[in-house]
Amino acid sequence: MAADAAFLVLLVLHVGAIVAWMGGAALFVSVIIPSLSKMSPTSRAEFILSALPRYLRFITGSSILAIVAGLVLYGYATTQTTSSFALAEPGLMYINAGAVLGLVVLIIALGVLVPAGRKFISLTKQAPKPSAQPPAQDPMAAQLASLQKRMGLAGRLGVALLGIALILMVVGASI
Repeated sequence: MAADAAFLVLLVLHVGAIVAWMGGAALFVSVIIPSLSKMSPTSRAEFILSALPRYLRFITGSSILAIVAGLVLYGYATTQTTSSFALAEPGLMYINAGAVLGLVVLIIALGVLVPAGRKFISLTKQAPKPSAQPPAQDPMAAQLASLQKRMGLAGRLGVALLGIALILMVVGASI
């Protein structure tokens, strides 16, 4: 029974981190990114400087925790033949595919989203107060718009791939 308790703790840790990761990603794609384009430049700068660093730390932590807990859980489940939760061979293919997608999303998050977000924050700190110059002629505004677009695309791709990974994991665990 102790082996099953360890499995359940790992499972709760993994699923909890995934819920946080997916929830944070869905919030980013459905609320934060669309709202940024509707805010005044002053409000946008204040929001970016106060909320975006926290968001990036949250996504980094929850995504890494989800992957690490998943890898430990996978190792535990594949080596414990006495556990009633041991993985069956047919479901492993789905779980492996979901794990690969999770790793791909982690690479997207840490390789695209987080660096773009940090650059976005850095440029926002450097940006002069809003001027009368049209945004189309302001090179910093164009760079900020490009970074915002990159973060939105990375976020949408991440949410879609995490959704597919979730489906694969649930199917693999139920077979």
